[in-house]
Amino acid sequence: MLIPISLVWVVTMISSCDEKPKSNAASPADPFSSAVSLPVERLTIGGEVFTVELAFQQHTRLRGLMFRESLPANAGMLFLFDREKPRSFYMKNCLIDLDILFIKADGEIARISTMKVPEPGKPLVYYPCEIPVKYVLELPAGTAGRLGIKAGQKIVLTSRITNALPDPDNS
Repeated sequence: MLIPISLVWVVTMISSCDEKPKSNAASPADPFSSAVSLPVERLTIGGEVFTVELAFQQHTRLRGLMFRESLPANAGMLFLFDREKPRSFYMKNCLIDLDILFIKADGEIARISTMKVPEPGKPLVYYPCEIPVKYVLELPAGTAGRLGIKAGQKIVLTSRITNALPDPDNS
């Protein structure tokens, strides 16, 4: 009886070795695939509704908006962290200019900068915020100016955002 069970096990293992993946979706092990799909949330900023992707896992925060060739006018990415602390962002592999809003846990905008696409062969420019923040929002460049968004203003954060449990920030 032991031989037939072993034979079934071997046949099963051999046949599964050639199995194709059932989905084209990226896995967390492949954070740089262009197929990464993130949850989205709607935020009202400067009187306009934005659809923002939520990056709360370590690998999605690391990828950010890398390799994106465009970003719709009312779209962006919100980086969620587990605690407030000073943060610094850079534009590795980014193909579009972005406005970056550093946001405190209570929704107050601490700082706004415009990040430029890096020049080939030059060192990456870092965009720091010395004020402790819990969220960072990237929007198409020029959005903050177009809507009159300034540091000190507040963004109403949804409960889905404020109750999220982001991966720990180990940096």
